[in-house]
Amino acid sequence: MSEELNNSEDFLARWLNGELSPEEQAAFEQSDEGKEFRAIVNSVEKVALPEYDVEGALAQLKARKNESGSNQTKVVRFPALMRYAAAAIIILGVTLTYFLTRPNYTVYETLAGEIENITLPDQSTVVLNANSRLRFDPDKFDENRKLLLSGEAFFEVTKGINFEVETDQGTVKVLGTSFNVRNRRKLLDVVCFTGKVNVSKKSYSKDLTPGDGVRLENGSLKRSWKRSSEDAQPSWLSLGITELDNVTLREALDELMNVYGITVRSTKELDIRPYTGSFPNDDVESAIRLVLLPDDIEYTYDTTSKTLVLQGIKGE
Repeated sequence: MSEELNNSEDFLARWLNGELSPEEQAAFEQSDEGKEFRAIVNSVEKVALPEYDVEGALAQLKARKNESGSNQTKVVRFPALMRYAAAAIIILGVTLTYFLTRPNYTVYETLAGEIENITLPDQSTVVLNANSRLRFDPDKFDENRKLLLSGEAFFEVTKGINFEVETDQGTVKVLGTSFNVRNRRKLLDVVCFTGKVNVSKKSYSKDLTPGDGVRLENGSLKRSWKRSSEDAQPSWLSLGITELDNVTLREALDELMNVYGITVRSTKELDIRPYTGSFPNDDVESAIRLVLLPDDIEYTYDTTSKTLVLQGIKGE
C-alpha cells in the first residue's frame, strides 16, 4: 500500500472523492496508512498544523524511488508529520475546488398545497406543482438549458437550443413545446401537450407527440397511453383537479398528502389496491371521500391534526 502512495500523489485525492475501486478502498482502509488517514480526515479540522514543505518531501520520495531501480520495490513510510500535512492540504484543496467549481444553482421549492409560477432566463415558463423542487444553473442557462426536477411541473418552452429536464427516473428533452412531468416514488410520468419531446433512461428512448403519455418505473417503461382530452394544460393546472388513471391507492394517497399536507396512515393491503379517479385540490374532505368511498374503505379524518387513518374495507 505504501508503494501506491509513492507512485501517485493523487491516490489520497481519489480516496477522498470516493473514486477508488471497492477492492482498492478496502485494501487501503485496512492498511496502517489507511487507518491513520481515516483518523486524520475525522479530526483534521481540529488539528493545528505546522508549516511543512510537502512538495519538496514528495520530490525527495520520488527521487529515492527512481534511484532504487525500476525492477525493485522500496517501501517508504510517510513521516507522521508529513502525513498530517499532506492529508490536510489535499482535503483543503478538494474542498476549495468543490466550492469554486460547483454550479450556483437557482432553486425553487413548493410545500404541500403550493403552486409557483416561474419564468426562466430564456422566457420559458414553468408551473411548479405542490411539494416539488426545481433547480438550474442561471450562469450557463443560455448555452445549456438543463433543469433538475423532483416532483411535478408543467413546462412551456420557447424555441432555441435543446431544453432538458432531468429526473432520477429519466430525462425529457425538447426544442420548443409544452409538456407535464411528474416524478415521485421512482415513477416518472411524462405527457406531451404540444410539439415533440423525447423521454429517455438508460437503454429506453421514445419520442412523444401531442397527446402521448408514458410512465417509467425504475427507469423502464411501465405503460403508455393517449390522452382523450385536447386541453392545452394538465387538469391540476387548468381545472384545479388531480386526475389519476390506473395507479395504486398508495399513489392516490400520496397525491392527497402533496396537495393538502395531510398525514396518512394505511396498510400494505389497502395501499396496493388499484385506483382510477379524480379529486378537487381545494376541498380536503371531498377529496378524501372521492378517493376512498368507491372501494367502501372506512376511515377517520382528524381536522385538527390533519391525520387520515384508513381502517379497512366495509364488511370485511
